Amino acid sequence: MTELLLVRHGRPESGRIDPPLNDEGIAQARRLARALEGAGVTALVSSDLRRARQTADIVGAAVGHAPTSLPGLREWGLPADAMEYVALELLEGDDPRSTAIAEGRYMDFVPDVVDLTAFRATVVDAFDEILASHPAGRVAVVCHGGTINAYVGHLAGISDVFWFHPDYASVSRVERVRGGKVVIRSLNETPCVLVESN
Repeated sequence: MTELLLVRHGRPESGRIDPPLNDEGIAQARRLARALEGAGVTALVSSDLRRARQTADIVGAAVGHAPTSLPGLREWGLPADAMEYVALELLEGDDPRSTAIAEGRYMDFVPDVVDLTAFRATVVDAFDEILASHPAGRVAVVCHGGTINAYVGHLAGISDVFWFHPDYASVSRVERVRGGKVVIRSLNETPCVLVESN
């Protein structure tokens, strides 16, 4: 059996192309790293975008594994320089994207330039590659909210590619069980919950 810990990166700077983590995001990644230390992580894979790589480096120092980059885990499947990162929590109240998220219309937040079918296929292929490379163990996969949505939604048979809002530095667990089926174990755990479950 293989368990995948789907980790959303820590909070990045907003309004920048391929932003690094801000101070709060670094603190979130450190709390997550402490929660995962001693949790039996056997490998670490990361999106190649800076906010995910930086989170993975912090986690990697705690779990004793250097992260491997996998471009198929990128947010929306777009190149790093394709668009500025916009933090949901910084959107003004009258911004239609803020209203959409507040009303649970997550798909309205997805950038128009995203080919949703291609994005989901790329994400599923990336996770299939991770599972093929790790026939057993617990693999931490540091990526993005959209990436987690696309993969977990695929497993659950949800047609929308973006359907929930994972917290920064949260973990959603999926597991490949005997027979090869991948099942969802949890969504959106935060570091304090992780410490209690390890």
